Amino acid sequence: MISALLERHFAEAQDRIVVREMEGRDYSLAELRADVERIAATLQDVYGDCSGLVFGIAARSSYTWVATMLAIFRVKAVLLPVPIEFSDEQIGSLLHKATAIFAQDAHTAARISAILPGIACLDAASERSAWPARGAPAGERIEPGICGIIHTSGTTSKPKGVKIRDEAVGLLVTNVLKRVPQAPLDYLSIVPMSLLIEQVLGVFLPILSGGSLTLMPARYAEYGARSGNARDYLDLIAQVDPNFLYLPPKLLEEADALLESTSVTSLFGRRNPHIITGGAKIPATVLESLDKRGVQVYEAYGLSENSSIISLNYPGHRRIGSAGPLLDGIVPTIVDGELRVLTPTLCAGYYNSDDTSCELTDGYLHTGDIAEIVDGYLYITGRKKHVIILSTAGNISPEWVETVYKESALIDDIVVFGEGREEPAAIVLSPHDEAAILGEMARLEPRLADFARVRRVLVVADIERFRKDYYTVTGRPRRQLIERDLAASLY
Repeated sequence: MISALLERHFAEAQDRIVVREMEGRDYSLAELRADVERIAATLQDVYGDCSGLVFGIAARSSYTWVATMLAIFRVKAVLLPVPIEFSDEQIGSLLHKATAIFAQDAHTAARISAILPGIACLDAASERSAWPARGAPAGERIEPGICGIIHTSGTTSKPKGVKIRDEAVGLLVTNVLKRVPQAPLDYLSIVPMSLLIEQVLGVFLPILSGGSLTLMPARYAEYGARSGNARDYLDLIAQVDPNFLYLPPKLLEEADALLESTSVTSLFGRRNPHIITGGAKIPATVLESLDKRGVQVYEAYGLSENSSIISLNYPGHRRIGSAGPLLDGIVPTIVDGELRVLTPTLCAGYYNSDDTSCELTDGYLHTGDIAEIVDGYLYITGRKKHVIILSTAGNISPEWVETVYKESALIDDIVVFGEGREEPAAIVLSPHDEAAILGEMARLEPRLADFARVRRVLVVADIERFRKDYYTVTGRPRRQLIERDLAASLY
C-alpha cells in the first residue's frame, strides 16, 4: 500500500530537505511529518472516523498540497484533486459528493462555495479555530481500500473519476522504482499534481528514494493547465539541476529545437537528468535527435484505469519508438489489434459513472489502444475508438497520421478527422501561413498510405484560444467537438 510505504519512510528515514520552493523556502522531512500529523488530527477532530470520506483539493501544486494529500492518506480518507482550470460544471460533477474541499485561496473557496453550496471549503494551513466545528456533516463513504480518485477525460464534457486502490499504487511505485536510477531522486515538478503520474513521479518516488521535490515559482502556471511559453519552463531546469524529470512530448520537441543553439548542460543542468515522457505520442525523430545530443529520454505508456504506468523504457532496456517493456505482473494480449492487460494495479471502477464503462473481458482491461508487442517492447500505434473509417472503406488511425505530420517544426499540433468521408481533413495549429504548412505536409506524406494523406487543411493561428476551447485540461484534443464545429468548413 502506498500509504504504508510512506508511513514507514516517515518513521525510519533521517531528516533532510524534502520539498523546495523556487523563490520560496525549503521544507524538511520533519516539518512535512509534523504538518501531515496536524492536518490529519484536525480532520479527525472535525469529522471523526474519516475512512472512505472523499476530500477534494482545488489548488495548484504546492508544499501544502503535498502535506494535505499525505494527511488524507493517513486518516484513510480519499483524495480527489480537481484542476482549478476546470469549468464550474466539471468541478461540480466531480466534487458534489465530497465531504469538504481544500481550496487554494479565498477566491477559489468563494468559487467552490458558489458551485457547491453546503460543502465546506478548508484551508489546510489555518488554525483549528478556522475549521468547522466538531461533528460537521460528512459526505458519502466509498468502499475500503481506495486512496484516491483521479479525473480522466470521458466522452462528454464531464470528466470521469477513476477510483485508485491504495494497494495498487503501492505496487506500481515499487515496480517503477526498479526502473529509475537507484539513487535519491531530485525532481522538478512542471505539470499539475492533480495528475496521478505527477503524484507518482513527483512525490512518491522522490520521498521514498531519499530525494526531494522542487516546485516552480508561484507565478508560473502549471504546464498543460494553461497555455504558456515552453522556453519559460525549460529555462527552469538548469536553475534547479534535477536528476529526474517528467517532460511532456511538446516540451521535448521544444528542447530539441533549443539544443541547436545551446548546450545540454545549459538547458538540462550538470546532472543531465533521467527524463520520462508520455501522455501523448512523440515523434521518434525527436527522440533520436535528443539521443545524438546525449539526452536519453525514456518513453512510458499508461492509463488512469491502471493507476497510471503500464510500460516503461529504462536504462539497458530502451527502444526509441516503443513504450518499453511492461511492468512486472502485467499480462498483455492483443485482440483485434487492441491491447488488453491483466493487471494487478487495476482501478476499482468509476466514482461518478457506470462501473461497466471500465471495460473488462475475463479480467483483462480494454485499453482502447491499438498496439503490437515486438521482442517484449510495447508499441502503441493509435486509439481503437479513434479509428476513422472512410467512405472508401480505408481505415486510418489519426494519431499515427498526426505523429508523422508533427515531425515538422512548423506544426504545433494537428487533429485529423473524416469519419464516413471520402478523404481525411485536419486542423493544423501553427503561426505559419497555409502555403508553408501544405509544403511541409507534402514533404512528409510519402510515409503515409495514399488514402491517409491529408489535403484538406484549416490552419489555426490563435493556438492558445483554440486549445482553451477544444482541448482537455490534460492536453488531449476533443475530437468529436472539433469535428462537429469545424468539419463543415473543410468539406
